[in-house]
Amino acid sequence: MPIVSASTGLHETLALLTSQLHPDANHKEDLVFLRDVFSEKSISYLMKIHEKLRQYEKYSPTPVLHSASCLAEDLAEELQSGALQEDERELLLLLSTPHLKAVLSAHDIVAQKKFDPVLPPLPEDLDDDFEEESVKIVRLVKNKEPLGATIRRDEVTGAVIVARIMRGGAADRSGLVHVGDELREVNGNLITHKRPEEISQILSQSQGSITLKIIPAVAEEDKLRESRAYLRALFDYTPFEDKATPCQEAGLPFRRGDILQVVSQEDATWWQAKKVGDCNLRAALIPSTQFQERPTLVIEIVSRPQNHHR
Repeated sequence: MPIVSASTGLHETLALLTSQLHPDANHKEDLVFLRDVFSEKSISYLMKIHEKLRQYEKYSPTPVLHSASCLAEDLAEELQSGALQEDERELLLLLSTPHLKAVLSAHDIVAQKKFDPVLPPLPEDLDDDFEEESVKIVRLVKNKEPLGATIRRDEVTGAVIVARIMRGGAADRSGLVHVGDELREVNGNLITHKRPEEISQILSQSQGSITLKIIPAVAEEDKLRESRAYLRALFDYTPFEDKATPCQEAGLPFRRGDILQVVSQEDATWWQAKKVGDCNLRAALIPSTQFQERPTLVIEIVSRPQNHHR
């Protein structure tokens, strides 16, 4: 076998090792497998990346400047101030491309080591009535999934209150939003004077990160252990056809014969449930048995073991 020195790269060592794997009668399948794995281009690329990172740790290079984006903007502004030659016009076009701007922005973030998310500052003109209240700013990251929370208007105070947290949803997974919290702002916009339907639409249409300003509930309710109540549907249900549902996007559609697991019965009218066998871990709303007294809504209780916890 060839001699490997300390200066030999990891991917070079891997290539030398691969060349020495000759299948024999006793271990043919194992050696063929190892040779195929070591010959993969992706493995070679990973080894080269590993070596580059080791070199970085060894030499610890420092950035030449910490604001490449500002330099590029100043240069572009300078180029635009006068007549351009062909190469200057090409440079200006290059500096205007979104990909180069993104690369320079990433460079500045790494150079300045600004890795923590930037939260919006608290307003200086808070009402005197709320000076003693705790304000919590929550930033959640969600894709096309719903936020997993419903809201309601408090009939006495008029505040916008979190009414439900759907088990398994983005809000539930964060552990930062709780039933009873008062919602003040969404993405920096005051929502205290908006209707709950308008606020729900804003929440559902927000993509990527969503920032909430919340007044935490005085006493957050402890999360109940997951229920083990199972129901069999005796009818088809489509939330978008039910005008009584508090949030159609948060409803759970099901068909006659589906088995549903109820995970929360905190709300006497709308329970949270999941379809048994569904890969979706997020719970959704179904009408409770009390609310099923409306015509055509009937669900049969299949089983409900007593004193059984997961």
